[in-house]
This record gives sequence, structure tokens and C-alpha cells, in this order.
Amino acid sequence: MTKKIKRRTFIKTTAAAAGAAAVFPKSLFSSPIKKKVKIGFIGTGLRGQWMLWLAAKYEDVDIPAICDIDDGMVGEALKIIKDSGKPAPRIYKKNDEDFLNMLKHEDLDGVYIATPWEWHHPMAIAAMKFGKHVGTEVPAALTVDDCWDL
Repeated sequence: MTKKIKRRTFIKTTAAAAGAAAVFPKSLFSSPIKKKVKIGFIGTGLRGQWMLWLAAKYEDVDIPAICDIDDGMVGEALKIIKDSGKPAPRIYKKNDEDFLNMLKHEDLDGVYIATPWEWHHPMAIAAMKFGKHVGTEVPAALTVDDCWDL
């Protein structure tokens, strides 16, 4: 049997809760523990560099790994990270499939994919299979079936 609450009690309780939330919102709704988000970047060309630059601005974002097969783009990405005051990331650049090694070996909360379009879907699916959150440039997929797959 469920206990009925009186209307007056309900109004008093919700009014007190709303008042507390208005006076002490930060202490009620935030955690005292600050956790850094670890994001890996797959693709460090121009779009990837822009997102990397934005992410590097936040002190609560770590960038422990990047992946790209173009040494020039990797160099530019490393400069962005260095200029932001963050430590140098591990670099995955052996071949087209080295992103899989990054996904397998890095403790990442998520990855950002800024590669040529045809790679977005397979890389996103692989990252999700490794338990990573995924952000990607558009289009995320090239076919309707791949969209459903995502």
C-alpha cells in the first residue's frame, strides 16, 4: 500500500527544496571531485586541429593520445598542445589502422574523429566497441544503413 502525502506537506517540502536550490545551487548540484576528461584525437588535419585547439583550452580536458598518418599534421597538433601548456600526447601514426592500437591501449573517455569521410563510420564503430564515447565531423556516415548502424 502506498502512503498518501498531504497536499500541504507536499507544498512545504517542494518549497523548501526549491529555496535551498536557489540559495545553495553549487553545493547541491555539483561534485567536489573534479575529474578530467581524457580525449583522444583521430585525424589532426585542419578540422582536427581546430577541435584540438578548442579542447586544449580547458584545464579539465586531457589529451593523452593523437592519431594521424601525416607527419606534418601531427607536428602542427603537437605545437597546439605544447602552446596550451599540456603534456605531449602519445602518437599513433604507423598506418591507416593504427587508430585501433590507440583505442585498445589508451585509457580514454572518448575520441574525436576528424578524418576523411569514409573513415568516420568504421572508426566510430570501432571506438564504441572499445567502450569510448565518440564525436565526429559530419557526415558521420555515408549510407543510411551506416547511420542506423551508428
